[in-house]
Amino acid sequence: MSKQQRNIAQELEQARQTCRDLEEILRNSFDGIFVADGEGMTLFVNEGCERNYGVKASQLIGHHVSEFESKGWIRPVIAGKVAQSKQRITTTQQTHEGKTIMVTGIPLLDEQGRVRRVIINSRDMTELVNLQQDLAQAQENLRRVDSEIAALRNQALRIDGVVLHSPAMKRLAELAVRVAKVNSTVLLTGESGVGKEVVTRLIHSESPRAKGPFIKINCGALPRELLETELFGYEPGAFTGAQRQGKHGLIELAAEGTLFLDEIGEMAPDLQVKLLTVLQDRVLTRVGGMRTVPVDVRVIAATNRDLKEMVAQRSFRSDLYYRLNVVPIHVPPLAERREDILPLIHHFAGEFCRQYGLERRISERVLRRLHDHRWPGNVRELRNVVERLIVTSPQPLIGLQDLDGVLPADAGTLSGRGSLRERVERFESGLLEDAMRTHGSTRGVAKALGISQSSVVRKLRLPHSTA
Repeated sequence: MSKQQRNIAQELEQARQTCRDLEEILRNSFDGIFVADGEGMTLFVNEGCERNYGVKASQLIGHHVSEFESKGWIRPVIAGKVAQSKQRITTTQQTHEGKTIMVTGIPLLDEQGRVRRVIINSRDMTELVNLQQDLAQAQENLRRVDSEIAALRNQALRIDGVVLHSPAMKRLAELAVRVAKVNSTVLLTGESGVGKEVVTRLIHSESPRAKGPFIKINCGALPRELLETELFGYEPGAFTGAQRQGKHGLIELAAEGTLFLDEIGEMAPDLQVKLLTVLQDRVLTRVGGMRTVPVDVRVIAATNRDLKEMVAQRSFRSDLYYRLNVVPIHVPPLAERREDILPLIHHFAGEFCRQYGLERRISERVLRRLHDHRWPGNVRELRNVVERLIVTSPQPLIGLQDLDGVLPADAGTLSGRGSLRERVERFESGLLEDAMRTHGSTRGVAKALGISQSSVVRKLRLPHSTA
């Protein structure tokens, strides 16, 4: 054998070894490798492909790819689509064993641009899909838990009869909780009996000052001189009858806590000046004293009056108003959040039944009457009515007869008996009465409702039907 022949034989053996190596690499590749010709006949299937599809190579090689889909082994088969489009295609397949396979089909073209081979790489994605599904389920569970926590939190915020059922009250509670985290002064407005104190207690309980004192004082319930000494305290011998050792005021006693100034609109002008100093400089001067005392207190004020109008009338200091009105929160009347009425009734009924050791249930007809009542006294009136029904009803089931003397028949309700005209008149009269309580004058009612003042006067004189 000549040297040239030996070189050729050596090169041929190297080529054979390279071919064997490539074939072994293809067969042992973890990913599935499937090869078909341009007509869709299967030429090669490695072990990874057998494992992915759960089908032996002998069942695939020599068969047309369309057979695999018709037999339900693989869906969809893409070799034909790759050959037809002459483009790379990537998709997912489902096998007869329920596996999810990620496949990429690649066309190999000859010199004339015809597809001579289609190579399909496949990888079992079942475990990844399962992990994704588990992740999605975990995320869904997390969202559900978050929702349940939010619901439990809303239940926890149901303090002293404040029920977070209506969208208005839910928004109010969310705002109160956010505001609680900071030290800003809050001004609560709303009609009498809507629950301003309860919102204040919620802010306090959710704040970093929750472990500190919560002190309330009604600015309209005490004479001016007594209110000053109660708020600011006094030095020894400040006035006749004063305690020998002097006295700390409520502002000092509320240190590191919350001071709730209810009916702030009733505070005398000279006391407004002293309160302004507390809010601006965080110091106070006791009655009869000269030195200033530093104070660390969060102030929340509440009123059912229109402080802005009082500022315009110069009966309330504008500088104090703006110091108080850092975060205004309006508590809507019960008539504007009627979704809360029935939950409040059930809440109060359960509270009083437990308190008095009674078993009472309110009938559906009574619930409808209570729901339709306008509740000018708001939550306070509702609570008192429910307590009266619970303690005065002689029977376990509270019926309409138990409402006698508690709510006048059809008076103050949004429904009732009588003709359409009579019921419309009652409804109209109720709206006008509510507007009078809000605006305080027939002129203000006329402007708010868009009717003439004479119409307001005339309609308010309409007698209520007792039919």
